[in-house]
Amino acid sequence: MIELKNLTKIYPSKAGETVALEDISLVIPDGSVFGVIGLSGAGKSTLVRCLNLLEKPTRGQVLIDGEDITAVSKKRLGQIRRSIGMIFQNFNLLEQRTAAANVRFPLELSKVPREEAKKRVEELLSLVGLSEKADAYPSQLSGGQKQRVAIARALATDPKYLLCDEATSALDPTTTESILELLKKINRELGVTIVVITHEMRVVESICTDVAVLDQSHVAEAGRVEEVFSFPQSEIAKQLVIPNLIRSLAGSGANKLRLVFHGETSDTPVISGLAMECGVPANILFADTRRIDGKTFGHMVIELPQDEKQIQAAKQYLTAHNVVFKEEI
Repeated sequence: MIELKNLTKIYPSKAGETVALEDISLVIPDGSVFGVIGLSGAGKSTLVRCLNLLEKPTRGQVLIDGEDITAVSKKRLGQIRRSIGMIFQNFNLLEQRTAAANVRFPLELSKVPREEAKKRVEELLSLVGLSEKADAYPSQLSGGQKQRVAIARALATDPKYLLCDEATSALDPTTTESILELLKKINRELGVTIVVITHEMRVVESICTDVAVLDQSHVAEAGRVEEVFSFPQSEIAKQLVIPNLIRSLAGSGANKLRLVFHGETSDTPVISGLAMECGVPANILFADTRRIDGKTFGHMVIELPQDEKQIQAAKQYLTAHNVVFKEEI
């Protein structure tokens, strides 16, 4: 388990101090895919680089399996880092090395015997679907293939944790989807805990089990993805999760409702039910729902007639059919 306690990172400069992170406390459970989202400058990348001490915190603790890595020796830190793999937005491959040689590099640094390293490289290239590209150089690979090599390299030392800093932001949507599927496979089959830093909501929706929302160097809220995405509490989470919804509800009146779909499978035809069973016509102002692992998540904004009796009839119908609705933004 990774635990952050009162983590603060301040960058000094001639113009004054810049607070990148302030008093961050989080728990990242073993086996989870933990997303960290926020606007540019919120502190996401600084946070992930503090997890393996690529950035040393100004104050606070970073506990890896109960051990505070901000207080260990350089030698011990090197040992702990072998349990933490990392992949980057721009791949960071060595251009003069083949795909296989890139994957082998951390094994060479760890002085793993040649035959053992060779076998490990073959296993990892097979895992990421690039066995046939073992002898290709980075210049001969597509962006998605480069990221797969980077993932294989990050897994070379058999880490318990994998840190992903905007790992898909340089990729097209189709390639992004294939990389996310690979990360899900790694989490599922290898049991690796994955921390995903991203500004793309679809990444969190696709693979994350838990999420923390950063805002101006602080944690605005954190929790299970389905809870944060269905019932965002902070203004920044609402802006990130349902930005179009906020605009559609501007100047909301009592006859507008936000329906919340938060994973409970339901075959209830809500809109037609309101019309046919209650005689209440509902106008759909906004809808953003999707199926994730067989469950429905998302939001819908409907406008009801001005008549108070019809509004109450609609609310009673929704309650009776276990449809969660909100009257506030």
